[in-house]
Amino acid sequence: MGRLIDIHEIDEFSEIVTVDGKAVTDEILSNIRHLDEKREMEPFLRQILYDPNETPHGPTEIADILTTHVHVRGERKLAAFVLKGKSWPKVSARDVAHQLTRVRQVQGICLLVLSAVGSIQDNAQRDFFQIASDGGYDHLIIDAGDLARLLIAYEKICARDGTPYDETGMCRKGHSLDDGIRIEIDVREGMRYSVLKLRDVSHGGAKRYAATILLDRHYPRDVVREAIQEATHALRHQNYYRNEHTRSRWDETPAHVVWLFIAHDLEDVGTANWVCRSMWVDSSLPGPFHPLPLRADEWLDDIAVAWNDQYRVLKRLYAENRGTKQQVVEGLQAILEPMVRSAKRAIDLFGQYSDGRMSEEDFVSAMQKMEPQVRELYLESGRIPLPPQDCGDYEQACQVVFAIIDNVFLFYSERGLRTWPKENRDWLMQDAVKRLRGEMKRVEFEEGKLD
Repeated sequence: MGRLIDIHEIDEFSEIVTVDGKAVTDEILSNIRHLDEKREMEPFLRQILYDPNETPHGPTEIADILTTHVHVRGERKLAAFVLKGKSWPKVSARDVAHQLTRVRQVQGICLLVLSAVGSIQDNAQRDFFQIASDGGYDHLIIDAGDLARLLIAYEKICARDGTPYDETGMCRKGHSLDDGIRIEIDVREGMRYSVLKLRDVSHGGAKRYAATILLDRHYPRDVVREAIQEATHALRHQNYYRNEHTRSRWDETPAHVVWLFIAHDLEDVGTANWVCRSMWVDSSLPGPFHPLPLRADEWLDDIAVAWNDQYRVLKRLYAENRGTKQQVVEGLQAILEPMVRSAKRAIDLFGQYSDGRMSEEDFVSAMQKMEPQVRELYLESGRIPLPPQDCGDYEQACQVVFAIIDNVFLFYSERGLRTWPKENRDWLMQDAVKRLRGEMKRVEFEEGKLD
């Protein structure tokens, strides 16, 4: 007789208990709902389960993941996972019927799992539980909230915004999986490089490092090539780990993948204007765990190198458009004050409209009267010079606030009325108000760090 299990009873998912449900913010949940089942959900779950096998996709597919790499309280189970990603904002019985029916044809199934980032309709849950009961399978539904907790616990998505980490450990909003460490290494007499940041971006299938390297700008390419080879070799044998979980998995194992990002100074790092990038992959690493190939301009034995031919052009462009700290801070604050004032007025009007003290027509009219001024301020924020290093975080925080406030008025502009129905506009407004409050705290924090 099968039973409904808790997600943490799966040994491979036990780390989920370290992430409280309250940590899943509206922003994280929104980004989770955009995960693709083939390119993101399935690879992430396979990495957590340490299952390199791929289920063929097509008309004959039984389940998205069919695996023996699952243990429920220590007991190995043959498990079938049915996954529904962003293409299914609402998962109905019809959407899962064919896969659930095929699962019943597999002898030895012990665990049936349905995971969806969209809303799982009652009829889908009904059929899922019925088939699990008929087959005597243990069963589990992983909804968007639990999937977010799982992927955060196993470091597949960013704990701050819910967007996936790429292969080098950066999420789509620029947050790093690992803060990393700094190392200085003498390569040979007269030549030196610094590992500004070494980050552990390993997963269950491969030990992987990504490193930012600082090199003197006067070194010719031959010396840069030598530094790449020396640094790659040295980092392969590092034993730095971002947490005890990855340490226990890989311990003294040499790295399977090493990425290098070569820069001349901190400005290059801040603008991601790399002199070049390189990637080395252990030839013995199984194919499913290989990263996406680097478009190499040349090879140093088994190290792929991609040169940035636009480095000097971009360097000059950034220098020409960079302002002083005073220029940037004063420019931001001149825009921040009136934009926040307009946002507070909009939030107050939205409260009156939501409570029924103002008609929708009057609310929209008031918002559209304020919108041109807010739009002009938002455009003006794009003309502020690039910030120097010591106020870059403050500038970024302010720009996020400007974008949210601009959206607040966009929802009820003429364009917004044509784009979104009433229910969507109001939900987007509520979500923007929540995000604005959180981002304003970040602005205050970063402002406090300014000298």
